[in-house]
Amino acid sequence: MRRIPFFVLAVFIAAIAGCASHATPDSGNQAAVTPNSDSATSETVSSNDAGTPTPVAGAQFTLHCSTFSGLTHTMDAKRLKDFLVRQTGSKDWYVVHSADESDLYFGFYKTFDDRAQMTEYTRAQSDRAKISSLVDNDGERMFPQIGFVPIETPDPPAPKEWDLSSNKGYWTLQIAVYKGSPERKQMAVDAVKGFRNAGVEAYFRHGRSTSEVYIGSWPRGAVAEQQAASAEGDDPNEPLLILPDSFSGAENSKIYSPDGRRMKVIVPKLDIQDPSLKKAAADYPNYYVNGVVIGHRVQLADHSFQTIPWSSYLIQVPHDDGDQSDSQANTDAGQNSTDQPSDSGSAPAAVPGLGGLR
Repeated sequence: MRRIPFFVLAVFIAAIAGCASHATPDSGNQAAVTPNSDSATSETVSSNDAGTPTPVAGAQFTLHCSTFSGLTHTMDAKRLKDFLVRQTGSKDWYVVHSADESDLYFGFYKTFDDRAQMTEYTRAQSDRAKISSLVDNDGERMFPQIGFVPIETPDPPAPKEWDLSSNKGYWTLQIAVYKGSPERKQMAVDAVKGFRNAGVEAYFRHGRSTSEVYIGSWPRGAVAEQQAASAEGDDPNEPLLILPDSFSGAENSKIYSPDGRRMKVIVPKLDIQDPSLKKAAADYPNYYVNGVVIGHRVQLADHSFQTIPWSSYLIQVPHDDGDQSDSQANTDAGQNSTDQPSDSGSAPAAVPGLGGLR
């Protein structure tokens, strides 16, 4: 991609000055994009379809470049897109219109941050760098806050009562997440179907980039009220390792961080009162990511390594109309890029519905 000639760009930018605003580069704060959005008017649907590049197989992200608002947002966005197509020679630019604004995007990508997919990672980051280098006649960047955003895929058909929003309880047990694949929504629905066919109450929740699986529904009294525990040590420089409560008794174990420092081991305590919740926690002790038990890799005193599996965990069922997208998944253990498949031998036998995406 080449830099737009200054003298041409200056004239064009002057014509649309004040019409475009910029989105933040943090994809977590971006709305997901659906290139042919159902919310678009009949007039703009045809504009969306015309010239929109075909996503690569497995694409999950696109680059958001700019947002146009105002009475002429549709025309302004289309003019800029057409100009960029001509000047850069790339047909990967496209526009999505809605009633109040138009958004300019570029390209489709399977990943932008997974170095395990180095070819795709390099392509995505190279495109972002090239687009970020586009400047106007004053040397100012055209798209100073360009960022990757998820491509929203339609929710697969599923009974409403399977959705976590239909869970009437206070507590539920989160046991799995699917991510990193266009099939993640379907995989979560299939997992819930597998559980329910086996007579297990299960739910799914779709976020912007993850789909989660939950087991059961329990009242508030199922867990004894207690003050929030804090994980802290006497030495602020001492690394902490928080283990699942299934590792009770390991507090005095000698475990070392990757840089050789001994870690303080903390095992939180949870006072479960309800027998059925205790049984569920015992039946589903581990946390799955894409159908695989994931854990934290630690070095033992003998310098060998062991992967300690993350445990499933309780969450409070959300019962409001707030944002349901990744509020829990963004903090769960399975989102850590350093997590490893468990090799501890404590992984349970196959659980209904948790296969696939291995």
